[in-house]
Amino acid sequence: MHTTPTLLAPAGSQRPLLAALRFGADAVYCGAKQYGLRAQAGNFGEEELEEAVRLAHAHGAKLHLTLNIFARDGDLPGMVRAARHAQEIGVDALIVSDLGAIARIHREAPGIDIHVSTQANTTNSDSARVYAALGASRVVLARELTIEEIERMASALRGEIELETFVHGAMCMAYSGRCMLSSYMNARSANRGACSQPCRWTYALAERTRPDEYMPVEEDASGTAILSSRDLCMLEHLPRLMRSGISCFKIEGRMKTELYVATVTGAYRRAMDAIARGDMNEALLGELRGELDKVSHRTYDTGFYFGQPKVSGGAAGTEQAAEYMGYVVEASGGMALVEMKNRFFVGDELETVTPAGSEKLVVEDIVLDATGEHVGVVSVPRTLVRIPCGEKLEKGDMIRGPVRNRKG
Repeated sequence: MHTTPTLLAPAGSQRPLLAALRFGADAVYCGAKQYGLRAQAGNFGEEELEEAVRLAHAHGAKLHLTLNIFARDGDLPGMVRAARHAQEIGVDALIVSDLGAIARIHREAPGIDIHVSTQANTTNSDSARVYAALGASRVVLARELTIEEIERMASALRGEIELETFVHGAMCMAYSGRCMLSSYMNARSANRGACSQPCRWTYALAERTRPDEYMPVEEDASGTAILSSRDLCMLEHLPRLMRSGISCFKIEGRMKTELYVATVTGAYRRAMDAIARGDMNEALLGELRGELDKVSHRTYDTGFYFGQPKVSGGAAGTEQAAEYMGYVVEASGGMALVEMKNRFFVGDELETVTPAGSEKLVVEDIVLDATGEHVGVVSVPRTLVRIPCGEKLEKGDMIRGPVRNRKG
């Protein structure tokens, strides 16, 4: 009988970290300033990383640190030092992709769990056993595996090593994320953390003898993005995944906002808990899918879980059904101190974003925190305002509202 998988959420900086913890993650993964594959995320300095570990453990959660670049000889001594420091401050696991780095870290920083990154593209149980022999306790499986293949691997391994898979978030058009496009076009290596995401750009076809004639491919109002993959969403298929032998469900998104992390983590947490209790139903599933539609995303798909993706032609642009309006810095006495993200007006009907779900919140008043002035609207991002909230909001909650025409 399989145990309930844990839920692993991304944290590119402290606010997404806090959001992941408040909204139900069993573990969070983040990067330090070096050796991770998201150099453009906020990431964590040494003192920030220590605080992140403290916060995670205070919430009863674990913290995993990414050291998953493809290492060169000059990188390995620093990666070992980073691993030793991580162990000293209580990091629970390291996510590593490079074969030599895995072996060397296990040898020179023994005792800390090593999770093999999805970039190592593990696709069979024998490979997983090799990583186990090198000291790894978990492999993050290649995203190209089907659910049947994962089930067979779990059955064959019988707990010899844990299996982790992605269940939600952005996908990469390259095999297991091993992409050279950014290096070729911008001299920024995706495999060393500096991806400029050229797969998301707009492209057209050109015939060699007609260099000035460009032919768009499946163009829509947002342009043409034939290299841009759809986003993964496995919410509807969690019951089967939870029976498959997978140890951990992973959400992609270390470049995402705290609202994204909170919304997605909260939706999967509530779904997993309902399934474990045996009371998932169509109404709750529809509500949670609606939550996922409200964050910025490309068209959702199930990736390779059920075979080759049926839809080709890319996913041009993003969509979202709601907009980030504010972050609750503190709340007491029926008032919330909110850091404004996008403008809202007195009289607007917004929504709360809390670990328990969302509910309507009509903006009855807006008071500038700096002056005490009552205003009808605030248009400058990061302005601190106070709004009446009753008992609907707590520190760390968020507010969202309708997507506005910014020209209006």
